[in-house]
Amino acid sequence: VGDAGAQALASLKEAPHLHTLSLDLSSNLVGNAGAQALASLKETPLLHTLHLDLSRNILTDDGLQALASLKAAPFLHTLSLHLASQGDESRTNLTHQGFGALANLKEAPHLHTLSLNLSDCSVGDAGAEAVAGLKEAPRLHTLSLNLSDCSVGDAGAEAVAGLQEAPRLHTLCLNLSRNQHKISELGAKALSTLKDSSTLL
Repeated sequence: VGDAGAQALASLKEAPHLHTLSLDLSSNLVGNAGAQALASLKETPLLHTLHLDLSRNILTDDGLQALASLKAAPFLHTLSLHLASQGDESRTNLTHQGFGALANLKEAPHLHTLSLNLSDCSVGDAGAEAVAGLKEAPRLHTLSLNLSDCSVGDAGAEAVAGLQEAPRLHTLCLNLSRNQHKISELGAKALSTLKDSSTLL
């Protein structure tokens, strides 16, 4: 598919009655230009649900920043972004700045359900702390966050536990598998405070 194919698919934004869209473009050599084109789907007049799989592609921080502009979609309430890395040198193409950009999705006016798959990316503690900025999303009630094999340690675990501060969050699914050499008992204790949330079910 590549960037050219992604740019072609972005023309779906012209569909006047499209409200739900799912695109699986995993392992298709999509780069930042393709991500920028796909971000223009925010212009789809009635789009409210978008599932976009860009895992195992060649995105950098610029690509994530482009995708974060989906926050401008006027009716978007459900968003799923799969951005899992290839698990090789491509992991280093993404930094906490890119992950921080994704936290800007909190500004989407109607977003209430969000799924982010960042597995096998070099998220680290700085990236986890950045993504935890989603706790400021005013309408978010359901969040699925996959940080497996992301080099997240105790500080990142503590930051992620802070998601319980999201005012309307009632459902939280966290995947922190394969971080066992980074998260210690301290991180586990921080995560255990989720039980004290007044909103989580």
